[in-house]
Amino acid sequence: MSHAKARRIAWSEQHKSPSRTSSKQPPSLDELREAYRRRNESCEAMIRLGSMLEDIEAAHGVGYKFEKFDDSGTADSYFIDYDTPWQTGIRGFLKDAPDLLAAYKTLMRYKKLSADFRDTIELYDPNPASLVLDCPNEAWLAPIRERAHKLLDGCGRSFRELAARIADFGQQPGLRPEPRHDAQSAPFAAGCGIGGAKGVRGKLPPTDVDRRRGS
Repeated sequence: MSHAKARRIAWSEQHKSPSRTSSKQPPSLDELREAYRRRNESCEAMIRLGSMLEDIEAAHGVGYKFEKFDDSGTADSYFIDYDTPWQTGIRGFLKDAPDLLAAYKTLMRYKKLSADFRDTIELYDPNPASLVLDCPNEAWLAPIRERAHKLLDGCGRSFRELAARIADFGQQPGLRPEPRHDAQSAPFAAGCGIGGAKGVRGKLPPTDVDRRRGS
């Protein structure tokens, strides 16, 4: 294997699309803007905002193009153009919303809050955090929703308190059972109207798929 090809393969392993998937389509800028405006209304509003940002990240993971050195068409004639990402993540999604882009660091705090919340209540991909707040009752979802309600009950509107609760939740015996990943295959997706069960995630640019696979 040539050095250039080995370098491309190593790079692709380090820059894979986000491992997270989501059964919910990313929000529009107006929907995200409204969620950001209402974030201080309740802890549930904070979770919804963070969940939207997770959905954006799942659909718009950062990636880069392979460009040609020359027209030879050989496996070693391409280089990675780090200055021209074909997907630019959440920053790229917000490029047409300068008001939201100015609050990028704050938004990332809510995204992490949502991710920690899902992990704490044992809600696995491709299920978004907002599922426990917005969707109808499902048998498999009942214990997860019960844990979520215990965590959020009486929390008020404090980001700091909610973050502390999430960090401490599960330390008490009986509140956090052993994970069961096989129980969450997203059969609810069609019924809740939030997209296909296969999930949404960053995609390779069509012309570069084979190259990213090392062929």
